[in-house]
Amino acid sequence: QDGESAERAYAEEIASVTLSAQEQEKKLAVMLQKMEAEHLQRVGDMESLMGSQNSLNRKLKEECCKLGAKLEELSHHSRSELEQLTLEKQHLEDTVKRLRARCSEMEEQCVQHGRMHQRMKDRLQQLDRHCQSSAQQVCELLAKQSQLMQERDVLSVEMQNLRVEIPNMRHEPLST
Repeated sequence: QDGESAERAYAEEIASVTLSAQEQEKKLAVMLQKMEAEHLQRVGDMESLMGSQNSLNRKLKEECCKLGAKLEELSHHSRSELEQLTLEKQHLEDTVKRLRARCSEMEEQCVQHGRMHQRMKDRLQQLDRHCQSSAQQVCELLAKQSQLMQERDVLSVEMQNLRVEIPNMRHEPLST
């Protein structure tokens, strides 16, 4: 009986351990399925995230290529403009140099013209004084001529009178 009872206890214990093991196995299977589902979900999320990242990387790469091409174009355009501006600057510097030389030359000419103007002004003043002197002399000569003309007219009248008197005197006898 002790053997049977031990056997039964052993069988019950085996059954209990087996049942516990089956429950544990079921729990582990459920947990495994749950973990596999979570793993599959995470793998899906990761693949989706990687797909999004790859798409974003492609877009960024395309945008970088576009921006690189645009930057290269702008750089080329800027270099062309810089070359053009450098040429224009050189041309303007040459023009400024020529204009400054021309300005200096014109200033020198202006100084020379000023001196010549002063000499001409002095000469004109000298000629004006000479003209005034000459005009004074002409006025004096005209006055003298006028006086002489008056004297001549007086003499002419006297001469005419004498001409008339002289023939009369010849015809008259001398009575002295």
